Amino acid sequence: MQPSDIHAKLLSQIQQTLGEQAFIPDNLEPLIHRISETYVQSDQEQKHLNEQVALRTEQLMASTSRAYSFLDSLNMGLIMCDVNPEVVLTNQPLQKMLASKTTASTDLLPPQTAKNMWNLATIDTLLKPELELRILVTQSLSTNKPIECSEVNVGAFVLRWFIAPMVNEVKPGDKQQIGVIILVEDITEQKMLERSKDEFLSIASHELRTPLTVIRGNSAIIKKYYAANLADTDVAGMIEDIHESSIRLIGIVNDFLDVSALEQGKMRIVPESFTLVETVDNVSRELQNLCETKGISLICDDSIKTMPPVIADKQRIKQVIYNLVGNAVKFTEEGNITISMTNDENFVYTSVSDTGRGMSDEGQRLLFRKFQQAGSSLLTRDTTKGTGLGLYISKLIVEISGGTIKLDHSEVGKGSTFVFSLPRTPPSPSNSSG
Repeated sequence: MQPSDIHAKLLSQIQQTLGEQAFIPDNLEPLIHRISETYVQSDQEQKHLNEQVALRTEQLMASTSRAYSFLDSLNMGLIMCDVNPEVVLTNQPLQKMLASKTTASTDLLPPQTAKNMWNLATIDTLLKPELELRILVTQSLSTNKPIECSEVNVGAFVLRWFIAPMVNEVKPGDKQQIGVIILVEDITEQKMLERSKDEFLSIASHELRTPLTVIRGNSAIIKKYYAANLADTDVAGMIEDIHESSIRLIGIVNDFLDVSALEQGKMRIVPESFTLVETVDNVSRELQNLCETKGISLICDDSIKTMPPVIADKQRIKQVIYNLVGNAVKFTEEGNITISMTNDENFVYTSVSDTGRGMSDEGQRLLFRKFQQAGSSLLTRDTTKGTGLGLYISKLIVEISGGTIKLDHSEVGKGSTFVFSLPRTPPSPSNSSG
């Protein structure tokens, strides 16, 4: 509509209102003209604004559609909750994981659209008794800290849950909590592979140990009772190699079995109260000859004799000390190895120090990992012929016992010090009351 059309229409309406014979002053004409132009301009701006709103709405819908497609393409489940807390968003991978807990014909599950989301009550119904998500979400909101649940069985899936608060910085230094984001990782295949590997190692190790024990026993008998019949030094050398190799292989098999039992929680642990001095003495006697052969000294500090008793499995702790001192012997060519102890109100701390080759920073980062020595690669094994399981086994045993183990310090060419802790035996009621 043009301004002239609006102008004529306004004049007509004024004339009708005032009457046909009424006189309209000339100075009213410019005002009517400006009103007409303003109306047309406003109408054009409104049309332009409507076009912009329609365009922005279309763009927003396209962007939202892409965002939903992106979230649905993730290989992880996702839930977003507000601070109430109520679910405001889920993606298809999450829905698929949770739906595995139900039957195909179930009516429990609501249709999943942007306007009809899963709620925490529905999710908790599917997760119980393994997990109560609402409690964890509320806890994360109240503490403002993330929470992780490493393994949760949900139907056919094994899931890892990570719950973290979402915070918006309104202005510098002023942060406002806006909700919680929940990431759900499907680790089913990973756990199945680990279980299959553990079962294989366990079965293979058991099957290997029996024939290896026979080989070691027979080679030992030949060495002891038939040495006079082995006139050929080459034959005697081969028998010695068979015997030493069988001992080493049995040690490897035993390590595999220990790792499998510890990881599956099947290792029998019998805690008892004892002082570590006897255990350290036993390990020292067993490794003394090897130390003398290499020309290094094994020193047991006098502090060991004054330590209070600890509570742990005595044989397993001997295994830990043997692993640490044995490693020190392997990597020390000259100098000494020292075993010492300290204690506080709750723990006894055992240190094993050596003057050996030490470790680089890169090597230190690889410690306590399965099948990994302090080298740069799994494919480059050390000449000491270790399996890389000793420290890993020691870590599992110490942690099961309620303690910790760590590399205290190490320097290339100067040696290393390992420290592990064990809980002290609680005082008896009679002693504590006195």
